[in-house]
Amino acid sequence: MLLTLVTLLAFAPQGPSTAPVVINEYSNDDSGTDNLEFVEIYNRSANPVDISAWTLNGEEGGTGTANGVFTFAGLAGSMTTMINPGQHIVVGMAAVPNVNFIVTGALPGLVLENTDADGVTLRDNTGTVIDGVAWGYKAWTAAVPAWLEGHGLWGQYILFDAVGQPQPGFLTPQRWTSGYDSNVNSTDFAMMQWTPGTANGSFQNLPLSFVENCDGTVGSILPNTNFSFLGATVFDPAAVTIATATVRTYPASPQGGNLARLQDPTGGGNVVQPNVVVGSDFLAEVYVYVTGSNPALTVVGQGESWAFGVSGTTNSYATATDVPGTYLAQASLCTGTLNTAPGATGLAWMAYVSTTDTKIYLVDADGGGPTPFTILAGPIVATPGVNDGWQRLRLRVSGGNFIANFGGNYGVDDGQRFTGAVAPRTGNIYIQYRECVQTNANLAGLYIDRLEVFGALASSVTYAGTGSPTAFGTPVIGALGLPTVGNAGFQITATSMFPNGVSILALDAGPMLPGIPVPGAQPTFLLYASPTFTTAVFNTGLGEASYALPLPPTNSLIGAQLVGQYFDLDPSLPYALPFGSSGGAQIVVGNG
Repeated sequence: MLLTLVTLLAFAPQGPSTAPVVINEYSNDDSGTDNLEFVEIYNRSANPVDISAWTLNGEEGGTGTANGVFTFAGLAGSMTTMINPGQHIVVGMAAVPNVNFIVTGALPGLVLENTDADGVTLRDNTGTVIDGVAWGYKAWTAAVPAWLEGHGLWGQYILFDAVGQPQPGFLTPQRWTSGYDSNVNSTDFAMMQWTPGTANGSFQNLPLSFVENCDGTVGSILPNTNFSFLGATVFDPAAVTIATATVRTYPASPQGGNLARLQDPTGGGNVVQPNVVVGSDFLAEVYVYVTGSNPALTVVGQGESWAFGVSGTTNSYATATDVPGTYLAQASLCTGTLNTAPGATGLAWMAYVSTTDTKIYLVDADGGGPTPFTILAGPIVATPGVNDGWQRLRLRVSGGNFIANFGGNYGVDDGQRFTGAVAPRTGNIYIQYRECVQTNANLAGLYIDRLEVFGALASSVTYAGTGSPTAFGTPVIGALGLPTVGNAGFQITATSMFPNGVSILALDAGPMLPGIPVPGAQPTFLLYASPTFTTAVFNTGLGEASYALPLPPTNSLIGAQLVGQYFDLDPSLPYALPFGSSGGAQIVVGNG
């Protein structure tokens, strides 16, 4: 049974903000002719709102002067300025889907700058700011605006619409779900496939049972993923093309078959995220090829970085968070204010590649930007021939608690293990790579295999019902260990059994029966587990029984339900079915 966990519901209002209408999604830059710029607003309240004479104001982060104003006014014969509850209104270029107010040029009277600090505010007819979003805020040099929510969005964002680019690359900053507003931009917004005029996150529509083994056709893009510039591309590990004239050989991962490369061979940064339902509880695992070093980075100022994060988001360019404190000085080819403006948030494994080693940290990036990140573990130093090569990375977040694993076996809570607490956040799963390398042929790059995302579910065994006695006592069912994926030592036990006797364990999938009388058995004998599967168990001289039920390291088992019950043979009982019985045990297979 697969776990389907939808953790966010698209209803409004959400979050502590009192704003009735919010800036819900926007595109301030695209890679073409800036013909896909727009601002979407959304009525998160329960009542219609008249936005006559309300304005969208372009906010300049350099000089502090206004970048112009767009005023909402009814368009004759097409619409009014009354926005209904749950309604999206789009102001933008004619090429933007579902646009309501079509404008030309750079939104006349409203300039959304591409590569600099900028912002947009929504103001009512008195000029009062109702909502505001700032981007590229690290480069903001004007006075801190009174309307700033948190520290704005720290990094750079772009909708990549190059010729031939498939839709999954059309990523925009948008609220996790339409109308969600905590008054902190970095908490409220994520990069997701664009949805102008429709519900945010509409394409994040897969349940938390995402499995991608990267074994598609060589040269194809991983399906069911979003990406900022280039999708993760499938390669034969025996023939990985780094640049036109460079082919390298990689060992197959423990998964076997093909692998996927995340970086763009022409350089820059890239982000890939599985198209799963957003939420705050995740289990994510992936094989990553950890390069112990990149000796080709001999020129001063070079470096590579990558990250694997959950319950968070990032920016379009995969800008590195300088966790070591020396990386950005080392990787000086990535200088410039916005080239050093990280967008990564949430819990993440972050890695930094140099000529001698790769340093890997477990980081709580929280809301990103200037907020001090917390190093939770590391550095784990990967060196050639020691702990480089294919390594399993695992991140599990549930209710603010996390388990993180480096190395170990896929589907098992082992390897180097770290636990703790992080601030609960809503988020995506993301994998990012950023190069600061002079010659693209020298990229070590980022290669992955077997990416899986499931819900975080606690393993549990609960008991219900009453037992039926033998001459020795009333059997009591129990368990040894927890029914966790990969727990090879899990057992279903029993006590107060007939010493040196024989009992039967019944197992069935699904929920427990309510307690059904069985003809031929004593009146107190009630059935809680339909005997779909039965096995004989020999009791010990102390009246104990146990049955090993090793759980394989298969995440698809998460959420599976079993019910168990022991039947204890006592030939002295004066019934056609001379058995005592235990109550029932409801077993739920989890991952933590």
